[in-house]
Amino acid sequence: MSVTGRLTSELMWRATSITLVIDVVLLLLVARFVSAGLFARLKWHVAAAACVVYMLLWGVFASVLFWGAAYSAVFPGWSRWLLPVGFGLLYGALALAFWQVSIHAPKWQAVWFCLLGGGVSLVGHGIGITVGLLRVPLLAGTSVISVLSFGVAEFILYWCVIVGLGVAGRRLGLALHARPA
Repeated sequence: MSVTGRLTSELMWRATSITLVIDVVLLLLVARFVSAGLFARLKWHVAAAACVVYMLLWGVFASVLFWGAAYSAVFPGWSRWLLPVGFGLLYGALALAFWQVSIHAPKWQAVWFCLLGGGVSLVGHGIGITVGLLRVPLLAGTSVISVLSFGVAEFILYWCVIVGLGVAGRRLGLALHARPA
């Protein structure tokens, strides 16, 4: 599948605004329902969730939907189907590092985890921009700041989802473990 069209900075700013509203709601839910004690028990759950989320994101968006429109310009062809696995493992490892940093926050550990996840977007998107991501036709009409801003908002959303999946995974594991044989 090939995506055609062009994004503009104006569209990116609108998407950023909408995503930030969603982020605020999700961060409030994370702050309210993920206590420090619960977050401390989510180490491997959030790592696994990050691995799965980023494998899916890179598999669907980078390797399939936007390969021809964007990602083929910055990654070699042979890497197309390896990207989901590589980035899944990378973000799983980052989740462990962010969890380790976040548990030392005096409060709202899970919120800090999500904000760190949002910040890591700057690194990945910054590298992509450096190697020519904004020169592809799809993104040529966007500014660096609009793309980086959207990326941070986008990633905060992903990391809130990762926390939610971590909580759900832990609950499922506890429920399965508690079931009589």
